Amino acid sequence: MRNIPGRGLACLLLLTALPATATEHHVSVGGQSYSNGYYYADLSFSPRQLTIRAGDTIVFDNLGGAHNVAADDGSFRCAQGCDGSGGNGNPSNAQWHASVRFDTPGTYGYHCEVHQGMGMTGTITVEGTAPPAFPMNQHGIAGSWANAATESQGVVMDVFPDFYAAGTGLLFGGWFTFDTTAAGGLRWYTVQGQVGNDDSATMAVYQTLGGSFDSAQATTTHPVGEVTFHFDDCDHASLDYSFTDGSGRHGTIPLTRLLGNLACTPRGSTPGNPGNYLLGGTWYDPASSGQGLVFDVNATQGVLFAAWYTYLPNAAADAGAPAQSWYTLQAAVSPGFTHVEDVGIYESTGGLFDQHADTTTTRVGTASLVFNSCTSLTMDYTFTAGPHAGLSGTLDLARLAPVPAGCTL
Repeated sequence: MRNIPGRGLACLLLLTALPATATEHHVSVGGQSYSNGYYYADLSFSPRQLTIRAGDTIVFDNLGGAHNVAADDGSFRCAQGCDGSGGNGNPSNAQWHASVRFDTPGTYGYHCEVHQGMGMTGTITVEGTAPPAFPMNQHGIAGSWANAATESQGVVMDVFPDFYAAGTGLLFGGWFTFDTTAAGGLRWYTVQGQVGNDDSATMAVYQTLGGSFDSAQATTTHPVGEVTFHFDDCDHASLDYSFTDGSGRHGTIPLTRLLGNLACTPRGSTPGNPGNYLLGGTWYDPASSGQGLVFDVNATQGVLFAAWYTYLPNAAADAGAPAQSWYTLQAAVSPGFTHVEDVGIYESTGGLFDQHADTTTTRVGTASLVFNSCTSLTMDYTFTAGPHAGLSGTLDLARLAPVPAGCTL
């Protein structure tokens, strides 16, 4: 075991910001789509359908093209501002931003007056009095979540209920994704913040750079935006994101749980945790700066899944985001396991950030895992292909945050 001091995955900054009571959502208007080497005008709203709460605001952002946004019932007509509010709702190809607040429950259809006949329409559903909130302050929402429409990317979450105080927990998530162009390669972020007995929480998104694979080379972590999680139930959620890194990226990602629910309940009560579910969570090697793994363990289904957030081998400290690398791990497990052999290490390529793309996932190595306790994990790895081909070694992993209540081994 090495004794070089290092920092864990994104350092668990333990933020203190609380979620807001009203939410600002963004809907993209037009822009361009890229396919087979050509750019095409995007005649759509994204997301096309959106459910919000009474009192929330939607900001319509024109990304390119002569468009406007007009309610089917005439209640708003906007482009460079909104008619009746000092603006001009005529279609415009400027990169305009128009805000509309929705205070009355109901369903609102809208369209672009120029391209309605070409399918450029959308729907806003405004909910009124909310039912009892789904509580995010529960460990049961931990696990792997993804949008099936955007291949080979997702978020693996870890949740620590009542971390700050009774009713206020901590959510930490690793977001594995891609650059905005296929040639840009792999990208990953971390999200973390407070969650309460509510179905929504707003928190920062971070990028950690400067690291080198399985190395103590120092990393730095910076906020690059904000996300808001909204949970409909134990298996369905959404992620609103807005980046402040100069990319201008914002949007909404629908999320579905990838493995079966084992411990989440609608009111946040704590059921029994079958198998070794509580071995899942965030693990890191103190000797490797700014990198680690987030596990989702479902022995009832017989599956162990993990996302491994790391860097290219021998990456320079100033290499920036292109030096980031991530892999996914998957293996069959049985209830009560402590040792797993032949864990596949997989590399995914060809993806685009929050977009559909034809990705390729290839097995590039093998790992073995030995859970020594609820706080100690030994991982041996060998790469046979990809940018890490020929590398092998051992990670002495520790849990990054408190052990979930009830974990035994």
